[in-house]
Amino acid sequence: MTKASRAELRAELVGRIPAWYSPWAHLAFPTLAGIAIAAFAIGRIHGLAAWQLLSVPAFLVLGNAIEWHAHRGLLHRRVRFLEVLYVRHTPQHHAIFVSDDMAMRDARELKLVLLPAYGILAILVVTSPVTATLVWVGQPNLAALWVVCVVIYVLSYEWLHLAYHLPPESWLGRTRALAILRRHHQLHHATHLMHRWNFNVTVPLWDYVRGTVYRPGQTPAEGLARRAS
Repeated sequence: MTKASRAELRAELVGRIPAWYSPWAHLAFPTLAGIAIAAFAIGRIHGLAAWQLLSVPAFLVLGNAIEWHAHRGLLHRRVRFLEVLYVRHTPQHHAIFVSDDMAMRDARELKLVLLPAYGILAILVVTSPVTATLVWVGQPNLAALWVVCVVIYVLSYEWLHLAYHLPPESWLGRTRALAILRRHHQLHHATHLMHRWNFNVTVPLWDYVRGTVYRPGQTPAEGLARRAS
């Protein structure tokens, strides 16, 4: 896609955003709702044992693996009944934000970067069978910790993804740790790399586990072989 056609698509997609849309409400609602839900879950914890606390890193690693699989399998492939996820991500988000031009032009473009405002609630609903199962087997503390970890992970995903699409000269963009993570995501936004490499948006743990961290000199055939595995 040429720079001109990308500008046309950006103008078209931004033009579709309703006049009532508030980027700040879009950012604030998931954050405040998530914090409130996490605080409620923490308030339900009683008599926490040390071994139960060890579930937190395990839950976060599981979240990292789920993020990798969801990004690779739902956002870069057309899946029946979930095609809207693919369309929002690959033909739209990736078409507008490319590796050498990642920054948003306008606050309203938050709608093209963030999950839908109800996304955190939808993810909590999708993961609720895990919560219910932990309660059912007599582990309400683990159920509460699971909810807290889901919230932490989703909000980390959202805020980090937003930070990657801010101008690199911003105060966040100049942060060294963030610059390393942004570079990982920036490579994913290269058109010839996006279907094969760097699927983690948060910490690229599962990219390392699955061998999908892009390094200069790797060939498309290597990426396809890993993708098929």
